[in-house]
Amino acid sequence: MNGVFYLMRFALHLLIVWGIWLLIKPLTERGIRYFSAPITHLLFRRRRLLGQKAGGLPKKLPFYGHLDNLLYFTKRNYEPGITVLRFILQSGILAVAVFLSGQLTLRELPGHLSFHNPFLEGVSFDSGRPLQDWWRLPLFLAVLAGMLPYLRLRYVYAHNKVKGSYHLLDAVKIAAKFTHLPVDALLGKTADFLDEDNVLVTPLKILASSFANYSNEHELFEEAQRFAKSVGTTFAVEFVSDLLYCEKEGSFYLKNSLLMLNRSMEQQRETILTVKANSRDAISLGLYGNLVVLFFSIGTFMYMLKPGVYFRLQFQTKAGLTFLMVIVSGLFLSFVISSVLAKPKLDYH
Repeated sequence: MNGVFYLMRFALHLLIVWGIWLLIKPLTERGIRYFSAPITHLLFRRRRLLGQKAGGLPKKLPFYGHLDNLLYFTKRNYEPGITVLRFILQSGILAVAVFLSGQLTLRELPGHLSFHNPFLEGVSFDSGRPLQDWWRLPLFLAVLAGMLPYLRLRYVYAHNKVKGSYHLLDAVKIAAKFTHLPVDALLGKTADFLDEDNVLVTPLKILASSFANYSNEHELFEEAQRFAKSVGTTFAVEFVSDLLYCEKEGSFYLKNSLLMLNRSMEQQRETILTVKANSRDAISLGLYGNLVVLFFSIGTFMYMLKPGVYFRLQFQTKAGLTFLMVIVSGLFLSFVISSVLAKPKLDYH
């Protein structure tokens, strides 16, 4: 009962910190926009100066560029520089909130908090010992909490790459209707006519802005390559190549190129759907077959050894816990692979 009480106090501490964050959020938003402007200007200036030699963002900021590419393809309200700083600040605020809440909660405990095997002794209090190294558990929880937004961002990014490969087909169909316009207007019209749930709306608008405002060919090529890498398919490379050729040589061949690209994507889509229909049973077996086998195996062992003996061997021995971790990791890996196979990208391979 005491454990539930302290968990409630921890949740209340988090609620207080969250309320404070809501109060200061408007000020932080203004601060982000104020500080991001010179940083973004500096990065673009250095990229223009160093672009002809090295290309891309400065090598001293690899994590910034990594986050920027992830947010570019996942956030509807993406703004260069601002979105990255906002994401870093929110992750840091979450980590600090968890750390402070854990610290306040641990200081209210009656004594020393000790962790053991959860299936043997669990968590115990030793009131005879002073509270030492109080920062370790809050720091560990804070690191985990601070990583959650990044892990979620990686998951959404991977999911959007698959969706984007199919949404590109819609973009190509619409773009083929506006080949009489300049490339920037073509991309803007395409983004406007796409569905709201299409993940390419924001990247296409940014690409349209790049075609309208680039200062040199290298800068335009870099932004087009960024779009192609975000989608991650051969069709995306062909799409931006057609746009770059149109910008340089004119739009005489653009309509035919987009129609041919549309035809190739339709054929590949039909091929993928046929393969998925033929391998649906195997994919479903990979998703759920292992769980069924594990369930019957555990039931058989429990019947042969009796439940009490089985639980002691499984959860109260190092070998049992090791095998349990291997089994759970294998099930998770199998589920991930089957999920990837169940929804492949629209590509040649």
